[in-house]
Amino acid sequence: MVEYDLIIRNGTIVDGSKLPAYRADLAVQNGKIAKISGNLKAKGKKEIDATGKIVAPGAVDLHTHYDAQINWDPYCTLSGWHGVTTLTIGQCGFGFAPCRPEDRELNMRMMDRVEAIPYESMAKGMRWDWISFPEYLNSLGRQGLGLNVGSLFPYSPLRAFVLGAREARERTKVTDKELAQLKHLFREGMQAGAFGFSADKNLIDRPEDGSFLPTHVTSNEEFLALAEIQREFGVGHVGWTVGELQSFGGDPFLVELIKASGRPVQWGAIAHTEQSPDTWKVQLNWVEEVNKQGYPMYAQCICMDIATHFSLAEYNLFDDMPNWVQPLVGTPEERAAKLRKPEVRAAMKKDIDECTATIFHKNWNKVKILEVHEERNRKYEGLSIAELAKMTGKAPLDAWLDFALDDGLKTEFGLIDFVNGDKYAVGEILKHPYTHLSVSDGGAHTKYLTISAWPTYFLSHWIRDEKLMSLEEAHWKMSALPAWLIGLRDRGLLREGMAADIIVYDFDKLGMMYDTPVYAKDFPGGERRLIQKPVGLHYTLVNGVVTFEDGTCSGALPGKLLRSTEVSA
Repeated sequence: MVEYDLIIRNGTIVDGSKLPAYRADLAVQNGKIAKISGNLKAKGKKEIDATGKIVAPGAVDLHTHYDAQINWDPYCTLSGWHGVTTLTIGQCGFGFAPCRPEDRELNMRMMDRVEAIPYESMAKGMRWDWISFPEYLNSLGRQGLGLNVGSLFPYSPLRAFVLGAREARERTKVTDKELAQLKHLFREGMQAGAFGFSADKNLIDRPEDGSFLPTHVTSNEEFLALAEIQREFGVGHVGWTVGELQSFGGDPFLVELIKASGRPVQWGAIAHTEQSPDTWKVQLNWVEEVNKQGYPMYAQCICMDIATHFSLAEYNLFDDMPNWVQPLVGTPEERAAKLRKPEVRAAMKKDIDECTATIFHKNWNKVKILEVHEERNRKYEGLSIAELAKMTGKAPLDAWLDFALDDGLKTEFGLIDFVNGDKYAVGEILKHPYTHLSVSDGGAHTKYLTISAWPTYFLSHWIRDEKLMSLEEAHWKMSALPAWLIGLRDRGLLREGMAADIIVYDFDKLGMMYDTPVYAKDFPGGERRLIQKPVGLHYTLVNGVVTFEDGTCSGALPGKLLRSTEVSA
C-alpha cells in the first residue's frame, strides 16, 4: 500500500483558485502535494485529522521588513504565527545588502529610524557575514528558515554602495560609469535570484539625520535602467512605496516602469483617511484604468485598523511635516531640548495648519495617552490630547509636548483609527480586483504595530463576521494572487505537484489570543515589541513539514530561500 509522508484527512479544501470548497484528503510526499482525493486508502507516516476544519494554502506576504529580524528569528514572527508560509523582504528600497563593513552602523541607524527596528537588536543579532547582495542571499540560505523567503533588490543600499552612503542621499544624477556599475550589480543580483527591485518615494521615511533616502533623490532614468535589466530575466516584479504621489491619484511613471520591465508593479498603499476621505476612490479608478490598458498593476491595502503605539523618545512617522523632522531626530535628550524651544513649536504648529493630510490637522481626539511613566501622571491615562488641552487651557500641541516632556518623553501614546477608520471604504478597497492585502510591514515598527497578524484578522473579521467575500475568494486574495505577482508558479494553491505550504484552521473559532496586543521582551538585547498570537489556527505546514501546531513551534526549519532563477515565470 502506498505510504505518504503526511496525510491531512477529512478537511474542507479551499484551494486558493476560487473553486468551490470541497471535502477531501490531502497527501504530502517530499515536500509537495502528492494527492488530493476523497477517502484516500493510503497511509501516512504522520496523519492530521482535519474534520470540521478548513485546509487552505498558507498566506503569502509581499510587504515585510524582516531583513534584519530573520537573522535571529527564522520564523519571522508575527507572520509565522499567523499562517504566512512565504514572504518577501527587500521592500521599500530598504535592506542590508550590498553594504561595506564601514557602512554597517550607518545602515542600521537608518533602519532604526525609518523602520523602527531596534538598533541594539540589530547590533547584537545580525551576522553580517556578507558584503554583496548575492552573499546576503547565500547567508540566509545557510542559516535555516522556518518559512519560504524571497527578496527584492533594495535600491537604497545599492545606490549607497556605488556612490557612497552619504553622497547617495544627495546626488540626483550619476555618471555613466556609476550607472554602468549600478546596472552590473543589479544584474548580478537578478542572477543570484532577486525578484526585481524596490524603491521608496515616501517623504515620511527619513534616515537617522532627517535627510533624504537615496531613492528619494534618484532620477527616473536610473530606475528605468534597472527595469530594462529586469526585462532580460522576465521574472519578479517592482515594489514601489509612493508616498505623497498617491494623493494625486497615481504616478504615470509607474506605467513607464511596467513598460520597461515587462513585469507587474505593486505599490503601496491605498487606505482611507479622514483627512482625504475620497482619495481611495480616485486611486482605485486609476489602478483599474491602467489595467484596462493592459499594464499589470496592483495596489497594496491593509485590512486591519492601524492603531499605533509610540513615544516621542523614538517615534519618527511625522516626517511628512517638514518642520517636525529635525525636532524628532537624535537622542531623547536632544529631542527634548529642541521640543522646548518656542521657535521650534511655532514651526511645528505652522505645519499642522498647512499640512492638511496629517493626523493632527483638527484631529487631536485621535491621539490618546495610553501609559505614563511618572506615577503623578497616572490620572491622565486614557485621555485624548484634545481633552488634555481643554483641561490645561493650552493649545493642543503645547499640551501634548509639555506633558510628554514632564514624563521624560517616555509616555506611550496611541494614534487611534487614524487610518482605515471608515469600514465601508476599507471593505470596498479590499474587494477591488486590483488590490492585494498581503501587506504586514512585519519586522518593522515592532513597538508600534501588529498588522502582521493580518491573515487571522482578514479571515475572522472580514470573511466570517462581515461576510465581505466568499472564503474561496479570500484565499485567492491571500495566496494565489500575491504568489502570481511575485512570479511564483509552484506556491499559493493546493494542487498536486505544488509545494505543500498549508494551514489548517477552525473557521468558527479563529481569532486573536489577546484582546489588545501585549509586549514581549524577546528581541536581542532585551528590546521589547508588541505581539499578537492567533487562536483556532491548528497547523501551519511549510514544504510539507509542521512548523506550528496549536501555536507551539515544532523547531523544524523546512523553509526555502526562494530564488527567481529557480521558478518559471
